[in-house]
Amino acid sequence: MKVHLALFLSVAASTIGCGPPSDQSEPPLTAELTATSLHEQAIVVDGHVHIMTPVFHQGIDPWVVQETGLFDYARARQGGLDVVIHTIYIEDPYANYNYSVKQAYRLIELFYQIVDANEDKMALALTSADVRRITAEGKMAAILALEGGMDPEGDLDILRSFYRLGVRLMQFTTHNTSNALTDAWIGENKWGGVTDRGREVIREMNRLGMMIDISHASEEAQFQIIEASQAPVVDTHTALGRFSGRTRTMSDELLKALAAKGGLMSMHHSGSALSAAFTEWERAQGRVIAEQRRHLIEGMKLFREPIGYGDYISKLDAELHDRWTRERSNRGGNGYGRPWRARQQEMVDAGAPLPTIDDWVEQLEHVIRLVGDDHVGIGLDLMSGGGGLQNFDATSYARFTEGMLKKGLEPSTVRKVLGENWLRVLDAAKVP
Repeated sequence: MKVHLALFLSVAASTIGCGPPSDQSEPPLTAELTATSLHEQAIVVDGHVHIMTPVFHQGIDPWVVQETGLFDYARARQGGLDVVIHTIYIEDPYANYNYSVKQAYRLIELFYQIVDANEDKMALALTSADVRRITAEGKMAAILALEGGMDPEGDLDILRSFYRLGVRLMQFTTHNTSNALTDAWIGENKWGGVTDRGREVIREMNRLGMMIDISHASEEAQFQIIEASQAPVVDTHTALGRFSGRTRTMSDELLKALAAKGGLMSMHHSGSALSAAFTEWERAQGRVIAEQRRHLIEGMKLFREPIGYGDYISKLDAELHDRWTRERSNRGGNGYGRPWRARQQEMVDAGAPLPTIDDWVEQLEHVIRLVGDDHVGIGLDLMSGGGGLQNFDATSYARFTEGMLKKGLEPSTVRKVLGENWLRVLDAAKVP
């Protein structure tokens, strides 16, 4: 039961006997209560969450409210989130020596340990029917996804193994790094899009029923993946380039191609994805990262000596544990070691024009005008805090519902955006 339900029931109970006679229609509820009740009744999905990575690096309990980072299960429950599309996020340095597969398996095992320890609160979902059953039981449904964890060489047996483990969505790139399947959005574009091996992987994902995530691929590759797939594809965490002027966002033309095949884009939360003003401020502050260098670690060779096996991975883990908590300005750190409110306040004090819920809904409305309300959802990519939506963390999902209704969107559209679109694409991933 979501936390807002008690408020809804108490307000409803207080009005019994005070309304019009029973043969007349009830007066309309207030806008606030309508948003509360709609959020309570809807299935709310976030299409891009990777809490297992901070669990791995920091040893946190994700079912306990954390001051660092924008997301944990405890706060998401307060915010009325029903379904986590649980991205197993593999940082680019693990692609060295093909450790991305090793790291994916370690994080998936960690995920299952968390599920086993909290079976009264959450469960793995493989289909939309699973989602509806699990959420009806009052639990959080978790759908497994990979961001950067697929074998960079495209071994189909590795893909099938991940599917057996419950993975139902996979990013095509190795996070920000090109692989044998496709070009990434940064660095060398070697293939001109998707390779023949990549097309084999697309066919096998269609056969298995695994959703294809085009995020982080080059735009040319994204168009080619959409065209090659017989099933709808998704971009799990993106926004519209027309609003921010940033790369790794979606053009109107790409959005139309995605929607024409029944696909889905999920709206990001960051200022750099949502706002041209924030992007300009960020550049003026010198905060834009040389993303293509983030997968390299100074002093660590990209080959392994014939002796000393185990040393490299131990050093890599230690470096990334440290990198996870230090500031982004210091060699690619994520800043998880400091409370998110403090990090965001520093940006506000420095004049950062952080985006608002209204800004988020404005982009949503453009998507709906362009391709209809079946092709957009939520995929926030909530990370360490700072340059995202104003004063927004995992307790705040209901603010989207309020914002959409305030803009006049129909309740049926709001339900689709909150989660029904995600459930449709999940079931459409398997090609008969």
